[in-house]
Amino acid sequence: MPSHARRSPTVKVKDVAREAGVAVGTVSRVLNDHPAVTAELRERVEKAMAHLGYEVDVTAQSMRAGRSRLVACAIRDFDIPRFALFIKEAEAVLREAGYTLLLASTTNRPDVEIALLRAFRRRRVDGVMMTLSDEQHPDVRAALSESPMPVLLIDRDRIEALDRVTADHREGARLATSHLLDLRHRRIAMLVGDLNAFPSRSRLEGFRAAHAAAGIAPDPRLLRDDVLSSEDAYRATASLMSLAERPTALFVAAMDMLGGCLRALRTMGVAVGDGISVVAGSDSDLAELHTPPITAIAWDLAAMGRHAATMLLERMRGDEIERGRGLTVPTQLIIRGSSRPFAN
Repeated sequence: MPSHARRSPTVKVKDVAREAGVAVGTVSRVLNDHPAVTAELRERVEKAMAHLGYEVDVTAQSMRAGRSRLVACAIRDFDIPRFALFIKEAEAVLREAGYTLLLASTTNRPDVEIALLRAFRRRRVDGVMMTLSDEQHPDVRAALSESPMPVLLIDRDRIEALDRVTADHREGARLATSHLLDLRHRRIAMLVGDLNAFPSRSRLEGFRAAHAAAGIAPDPRLLRDDVLSSEDAYRATASLMSLAERPTALFVAAMDMLGGCLRALRTMGVAVGDGISVVAGSDSDLAELHTPPITAIAWDLAAMGRHAATMLLERMRGDEIERGRGLTVPTQLIIRGSSRPFAN
C-alpha cells in the first residue's frame, strides 16, 4: 500500500492509528507494505481505514514506486470484434497483477504509432502491447528503440529484439487453400490485407505454398491485397465476380472482412456454396451463423491475450529471460457448408 492516500478532509493518519489502537508509524508501515508488519496488525489498520473511509491513493503510490501500474494496448482499430477476446483475457491477467489496461487505436498509421509511444512514455506506463502498420518503418523502429518501457508486439515478427505473440497464419492459409484445391477448385481468389503486416504476408505465403505443393500456379489476377475495411472487401469481391473468368472459390483472408464479401455476393446474386465456395481467414459469429455456415480458420485469441500479458509482466518485472522471445498460437481449419467440390 502507498504512504499517501486519498481521504475525506477530516480523516488523517493519526485518526486511523487511533481507531486501530496502534502507533502512527505502524499505520505508515502498513501503507508502505512493510514486511515487518504482522497479519494481525495489518488487519486492524485496514479495518480502521475502511471504517473511516481512508482510501488508497494509487497515484501517490505510483509516484513513490516509480511505476504507474498502467499497461497500454494499441491496436489498428476497434472494429475487429474477435479481438475483444484478446483484450478481455489480457486485461484479466494484468488486473490480477495489479495493473490497469489502457486501450488506444493506431489507425494503422506510423505517425500515430510514434505519437502513442511518446504519449505512453509521458504517462509513464509500465509496458505496452501493440500492433504495427509497418515493422520496417525507420521512424517507428527508432521510437521503439528509444522506449524506456518494454514493448510486446501483437502478431508482428520482424523486430527480433522485442517479445512477440503471433498466430500461425501461414499454416492456416495453407490448410484453407489445400482444402479448396482438394475440392478441385483451380481458380481460387484471395482477399488479403496490408502485405507490410505479418498476418497478411503469412497468409499469402500459405496460399502460395499450397498451390506449389499441388503443382498448380495461382492466377495473380485473382489476388486482391490491401483489403482493410468492409467496403474494401465489397469492392474487391465485386471486381472479382465481374471478371470474364470468375473464380470458383474465394479465400477471404483479410480479418473480419467477410461481411463485405458476403454483401457483394448477395448483391450480385451469387449463392455461397452453390455459386462460389467461400473460406474465411478468421472465424466469427457471422461465419458460424451464415446460411450455409462459412468454412473458416480459427485460433485461440484468448490464449494469445493471456500469453501476451504474462510475457509482458515477466519483462516488466525484470526477470532474467532471453531477449526477443516469440510465441506462436496454432491455427486450425473448421470445415463447414460454404466450401463444396467444384462441378465441371
